[in-house]
Parts: sequence; C-alpha cells; structure tokens
Amino acid sequence: MKKIFLKMLITANLIFLFSCSEKNKIAKAELPTVKIHNWYYFSNEGFQKIDLPQNAPEVFEKPWTESVRITSAASLVNLNENPKFSAYALVNKKGLLCFNDEKIELYCDNSIFQPDTADSLVFSDGKPVFYLYRSSFFNSDLNQGTIHSTRPFLVEFAPDSKLFYPIVSYSNLKLKDEDQITGYFWDGKTWACSAKKTVKNGVEFSYFCWQPLVPLTEACPALGQEIFMFNSLTEDSYKKMILPKLFEESPEELKSLLASIPEEFSFYISWKNPTGTSPENYSHIGTSDNFLSAHAGFSSGKKYITAVFSDGTTYIKKTSEDSIKAFRLPLLPKGFSYGEMAVSGDTIYVAWEESAFFKTARAGFISVNLKEIIN
Repeated sequence: MKKIFLKMLITANLIFLFSCSEKNKIAKAELPTVKIHNWYYFSNEGFQKIDLPQNAPEVFEKPWTESVRITSAASLVNLNENPKFSAYALVNKKGLLCFNDEKIELYCDNSIFQPDTADSLVFSDGKPVFYLYRSSFFNSDLNQGTIHSTRPFLVEFAPDSKLFYPIVSYSNLKLKDEDQITGYFWDGKTWACSAKKTVKNGVEFSYFCWQPLVPLTEACPALGQEIFMFNSLTEDSYKKMILPKLFEESPEELKSLLASIPEEFSFYISWKNPTGTSPENYSHIGTSDNFLSAHAGFSSGKKYITAVFSDGTTYIKKTSEDSIKAFRLPLLPKGFSYGEMAVSGDTIYVAWEESAFFKTARAGFISVNLKEIIN
C-alpha cells in the first residue's frame, strides 16, 4: 500500500524540468534534442515500431498494476562472462524484454505474467529475478477464490534456456492465501518484505526478513520452508530501508553526474546499484514544491553512467572520460512521460507511457544510440 501511494504521489506531482522561470527556459533550450532514435509500442503480439508514441493504437485505460507497461528495467553491470543479454526490462502482464547491443527479444509466459503484477527487477548470480503480487484494489481475481498458497513470489529468468522458473513461493514465506507482498528490499544477502491482508476492520500489515540457506537461483518452491531463515521486522526498520535518503548521501558518481542541476529543483531519483540489488532511492528538496522523478545507474560493463528524468532530460558520462553530456529525449505529448531505463552496449532504452493519475493506456519504449550523442 505504501509503495502504491508513493508511486501515485510521484506520478501526480510530475513537472517539466527547467520550466519554472525564464532562466530555466533558456537552460532547457540549450540542451540538444535527440534526432536519431526508434520508437516502439506494446501490441497484442509483443512490441512494434511506430513513428510517434501518439500514433500507437488506442487502448483502454487500466490501473497501472493491471496495464501492459515497463515496471522495472536494469543493466547487468558486472559482466564476468559473455552473457546472452546485458540489460532487461520487465513488461507487466506480458514478459521480459532482453537487450544485447542492438538486439531486442521479448520472452513471454502467460502462466507467470497474466494473473499477477510483475515488478522490482534485480540480479542474482547474473540472472534476472523479479517478484509477483496481486493488487487488492484493482485485481478482481483476488476476491474470487483463485489465489492458492503455491503461487510464486520470486521468479527467475534463465537466459540460456529463455524460460521462467518460480524460485520462492508465498507458502515458502509462511504466507496465507489472503496475504500479498507489497514490496521488498534486497541488499544482496537479506530480503526484507512488507505484506498486507484484508481483515474485518480494514487492512493489516506485517514486516519480516529472510535469508535463503542455499544460493537463491538454486531454490525452488518444492524445497519448503526449511531452507529459509526468518526474522521479524518492525514497521520503522522496514521504512528505514525503503524510504529515500538525502541526495547528499548518494554515491559520488551520481552526485557528480547531476552537479549542474540548480539547487532550487526538487527531484526523486532511483539509483540502480552496480551489484544488481534493490535500487537505492534519494531525494533533493529544493524550493520548488513539486518533484520530478528519475532513474539512474551504470550501463553493462560500467561503460556509461546515465540518469533519465521523466521529461526526457538525460545526463550521461562515459566512465573513461571526464566530460558529462546532457540532452533531451524527444518531447512527449501531454499525458505521456518517460520512466525506467537500461543501457546495453551503446544503446539506451527508456520506457514511455500514457497515464492519468493511477491509470495507464498506451506504453512502449524508445531506443537511442549513445555513440551519436557522445560524438
């Protein structure tokens, strides 16, 4: 519930960067706009190229937990071997986009993606892992007796076989049919979770943490609860893990990348940790009342460090060089915004979607060749 509220709050308060004063309009005009790019939208068949997002076929608005959209994306930063893919984007209700340089593949599994909401992509031993839940507000199946205790909580994608494998179920975590995990934070060792259930007088939350006694990617629901070590958490201790820290506490690489942003601007940024664990969130409170959201992180192999704001303003630095580039992704129509991003090779992929408060309609992504920008 708290995660849903935070996302709604950020979405409702999106503003356009550099649009608050005449001085800022000049600053925005100085940024070059990307001209060489490709647009994609999500269709019934998968994803298709389109000339402009507003020309994608109309779709019915749905709550964001039930719509086809990119909910999470990340680059596989540490390339110890030659991976099949170097970046991924999780497409709710559909599958997983896999990127390798300029190659894009979408792998689907209706049994995994259709019943649940998919979110929060992390990496374990170089393999993508994400979690599933059902919204008690928007998913009608939750109240129709279709939930069973063996439903998966964590799912792994195996790049070699291109298959999805449930690795931890709700029952493994001692949760009942009416329980739904509303969020988690993984630090590379311990998983901290919040869960909620509807009770007679409202909603009841619980907090706990657990560690697998075997490597996570070797786990499976059939192994039972004995391979997990559990501890309870207080609400305050869980909040301390997930709530944004001050931007001044962020990694030096991120502070350096965004050093040119004026102090008066307020923003919230999700930083993808190079280790592949849960993102770390930071906020800067300026004099402006509204927050602009952003996503940042290293590319595969740490070739680039990039931050993309929801209005398309992008900062990028090649880690082998000192200079920082700033540019704008193409301006989106009113009601559209940019979201999650990942970099594979020399290509950046950024999600876009059409939304109104908690509902989402059309969605897709844009790809941009970073060599064109850097050079």
